[in-house]
Amino acid sequence: MMEIKLKDFGGGNCQVSSTLYNAILEVSSLKVTERHAHSNYVPYVKKGKDAAVAYGSYDLKFINNSGNDIKIKASTDNKSVTISIVNIKEV
Repeated sequence: MMEIKLKDFGGGNCQVSSTLYNAILEVSSLKVTERHAHSNYVPYVKKGKDAAVAYGSYDLKFINNSGNDIKIKASTDNKSVTISIVNIKEV
């Protein structure tokens, strides 16, 4: 299981997509196939670790090459977004 948490203000949808992007980068069997950087600085993640999304134009896409299903768990509170990627092994 990989868990990533980002803390800071702002972001909205892009804070969620950036948190997911960083979690995906930590799992070797997941391959990012589409990712877009923000045109401006974002305070909630290091440079180059952001993933902008915009309905109808920018998306975050990845492929699961693990051979198993995965589960993406996401939660938020007033201060942070947390995303975990869990490998579900076949029984």
